[in-house]
Amino acid sequence: MSMDLGTSYYALLEIDPGANEDDIRRAYKRLVKLFDAEGPVVYGLYPDEEVETLSRALREAYETLIDADKRRRYDLGLFPEGHPSLRRADQREAASQPRRRPEPPADPLAALDLPETTPLRGAVLLRVREVCHLSLQDIAERTKISMFTLRCIEGEHYADLPARVYLRGFLRQIADMLRLDADRLVRDYLAAYDDWQRTFESKSWPG
Repeated sequence: MSMDLGTSYYALLEIDPGANEDDIRRAYKRLVKLFDAEGPVVYGLYPDEEVETLSRALREAYETLIDADKRRRYDLGLFPEGHPSLRRADQREAASQPRRRPEPPADPLAALDLPETTPLRGAVLLRVREVCHLSLQDIAERTKISMFTLRCIEGEHYADLPARVYLRGFLRQIADMLRLDADRLVRDYLAAYDDWQRTFESKSWPG
């Protein structure tokens, strides 16, 4: 298996483009521990080749972003007009979180009056989150998924999403918080993600 061609180093490490060196080190150490080949997250679930590919990608991302010169050259290629920092958006999201909120509906899709055949993708996730009275900060704190990744999932910014193996686990965590069918969410969302990936690859490798 090869890594998703559209995954940036920032998305891979689940940090925003304004992350400092401490942020990069913490993110790398967390992911290395989380996706240890012998750890409970991946042991027996994924082929050794896939785990090794992810490990190499994490090392490459870390070694590039932790080195000031390498990071500068990487950023110039990735963000020729300058990269946006999402830290202020994170702070606004956290500040707007209410101290008390109504009880979420038992069936958020029914509460939204959505047909049963509605694909569970980014825009629907946003509506479900809102009807459940949850902020992105709530989900980030409970699941430890970064705010950057959560925004990319809801916005369907596929190029900035982490590798498929990570994304699948994140979607299951989100489904649990939003009272959604995890298998259905994974199936619907990854179907759209895979469609995008095939289109991206066909454009990247003509003929």
